[in-house]
Amino acid sequence: MQFRLLYEGELLPSGNQCRPSEKHAIRRGFHPQLRLLWSAEENLRELAKRRCDEDPRAVNQRPNPITDQERFEFGIKATGERWRRAGFEFVPLVTDEMGLRCSLDVLLLRPELSQKHILQRGDIDGQIKTLFDSLRMPQNPDETGRVGPQMGETPFFCLLEDDRLITEVRVATDRLLLLPNQGSVKPNDCLAVIHVSLNHKNARAFDNWFG
Repeated sequence: MQFRLLYEGELLPSGNQCRPSEKHAIRRGFHPQLRLLWSAEENLRELAKRRCDEDPRAVNQRPNPITDQERFEFGIKATGERWRRAGFEFVPLVTDEMGLRCSLDVLLLRPELSQKHILQRGDIDGQIKTLFDSLRMPQNPDETGRVGPQMGETPFFCLLEDDRLITEVRVATDRLLLLPNQGSVKPNDCLAVIHVSLNHKNARAFDNWFG
């Protein structure tokens, strides 16, 4: 299974600063994309419905009879209750308990103002680390900047249980001329296109889940 996530806006390198508020703001940008993916991708809908049928949280709450859409919604709700963290109910896609891993192919467009700026590899590495932290669930309120769920963020969809589940990364950079929704760009602005490929430690199990 493959898909793409987009981010546009300020992307500060992590460096020696954790920047929890900035990372959570980026995480909030990925949330509606992943929510739509779960609703639109038939394999993920089936996975949610399977959780509805198997998870005691959903079994005890669901109506009888139940429609396919209700099975999907109760499966998502049960997943959120399973992954309560930092005041949120998360729906991570890539989790260790499912044996899932992912590889990322990142196109990072940045305002490259000079040859010196282009050669600052440490800045790029720091920006990628910020992206990775934004793709995973926070573990405690400090990692969200102590911001709770906003409207439409219960449950909260994210890509990763933990960024150690990323098995391969490829990064390409190029010059950012303008952001689509802005007239000019600041030095730390970027447009990131993240191509996500899911895989499983066990290829047969992966086929059973997503084949």
